[in-house]
Amino acid sequence: MKKRIFWNIFLSSLIAALLFGGAILFAQYRAFEALVVSELITECDYAQSGLLSAADEKAYLERLSSRNRLTLIATDGTVLFDSASDVTKMDNHADRPEISDAKISDSGTSSRYSSTQLLKNYYYARLLPDGRVLRVASSQSSVLGMLNRMLPAMIGVLLLILIISVFFARFSAKIIIRPINALDLENPLSNATYDELAPLLTGMERQRRENISRMEALSEKQREFTAVTENMREGFILLDASDRILAINGSASKIFGAEPSYVIGAHVLMLNRSVALQQAMEQSKKDGSGQATLIRGAYTYQVLASQVKDNLSPAGTVILILDISDRVAAEQMRREFSANVSHELKTPLTSILGYAEIMRDGVAKAEDTRRFAGKIFSEASQLMSLIDDIIRLSQLDEKTSLPEMTPIDLKEICEDVCQRLQPQAEKAGVSLNVNCARATVRGIQKILEEIVLNLVDNAIKYNTSNGSVGVTLRRNDQTVELSVSDTGIGIPEEHLSRVFERFYRVDRSRNKQIGGTGLGLSIVKHSAETLGAAVQLESRLGIGSTITVTFPAID
Repeated sequence: MKKRIFWNIFLSSLIAALLFGGAILFAQYRAFEALVVSELITECDYAQSGLLSAADEKAYLERLSSRNRLTLIATDGTVLFDSASDVTKMDNHADRPEISDAKISDSGTSSRYSSTQLLKNYYYARLLPDGRVLRVASSQSSVLGMLNRMLPAMIGVLLLILIISVFFARFSAKIIIRPINALDLENPLSNATYDELAPLLTGMERQRRENISRMEALSEKQREFTAVTENMREGFILLDASDRILAINGSASKIFGAEPSYVIGAHVLMLNRSVALQQAMEQSKKDGSGQATLIRGAYTYQVLASQVKDNLSPAGTVILILDISDRVAAEQMRREFSANVSHELKTPLTSILGYAEIMRDGVAKAEDTRRFAGKIFSEASQLMSLIDDIIRLSQLDEKTSLPEMTPIDLKEICEDVCQRLQPQAEKAGVSLNVNCARATVRGIQKILEEIVLNLVDNAIKYNTSNGSVGVTLRRNDQTVELSVSDTGIGIPEEHLSRVFERFYRVDRSRNKQIGGTGLGLSIVKHSAETLGAAVQLESRLGIGSTITVTFPAID
């Protein structure tokens, strides 16, 4: 803007100076012409007065001291005298404009250019009483001649005008621009500047307010977008049409172990080059959406890619990354559970069918029939226990058919269960020690009994001869802890995380000898979770195990 103002002022100043100079030159030249004609008239008056009284006209005219040219023309146009040329070589002057005008109106003037000499000849002619014409002529420089003589001076003046115009334009531009540069664009209407800028400043203020409003709306949408994406458990990645990352939330950053500030603007393959991610993206570009399974360490993710279009043209891609590790694990557990249930049901049924077939075919001796019937009864009882435990776990999973929780004295339950299992402990050669403080928890009577019964029963079964089982109940400020410890065989460390799974057995051969369904600890864990309690296991191989169930305390 400053440059434009400078050139406008500079050219305006230069043109104005040139026009002004040209006007002065023209006016001076016109005044000069008028002065020349006036001098010619004066000299003609003087020459005429002497010529009329002179006895020898030619001698008189020759004696006149004049820098101008005197010419005497006869009535027929013949040149009688000329102070500058030989009259014998001169043409007839009857057709000259000034001569013709003088014959008509007693006087005449004219001027003629000489392009070769850059001169202008001025003529004044007067009609004498006898019909002859006296003419006075003066040769002066023409405008071009004057310009030619004045050229060096004019160049100097022009250069001076140029220099002055440059400084004037620069100074003026700076003065004009200074208030504009000092404008407070944040508050346009508070500026004291040119009145001509008022509409512009008003428009700027309106535009500023509209921009602020749009920015606030955009910021609000950005905050909402960030709040939604950052609080998503799912990973979220937004790509442009070139598969460069426009946005990535914290969950996706955590999954891929990347800082958002480092990957924004980078190609998505810089974030992760897995085949699954590429397959999902390629499928989305082909079909509009795509999905694939991504495995990273111990976690399994489902990658969902969806293409975004703008007027049918690809504008970008939205990628969602769902953590399906629990679902995959649950599916795996379901398959294992189904296989285990099938196995656990077939085993006693096979035994029952075998004994029943022998008895049906009459192959069994009379003394063996009673023993076979006992085996069938034992296997059927085991089968019923297994079915009951499976139904119980199903009820705990679905939380159906459960009565309302009420305050229950857990000490009373512990002492009652231990009293019932005392004969089993004595038969196994295990001492049962009970140390229970008074503690009340909110729960369901039957579920609490199952928890204590399964824990103490397991501690007796998996103990050693002459071992011991300790049942401890203590109350803390906010919790009630039920601990069941044994001096049994212990659990290897690699099995600790799986002992609460359904049908999981550390040593299947020993479990077959001991009996049981393999669902006891799983029932304990699910029962505790149903009551809002937590289960913790500590075990050392060959030393023993301690299982602690922590309940929320009530007043």
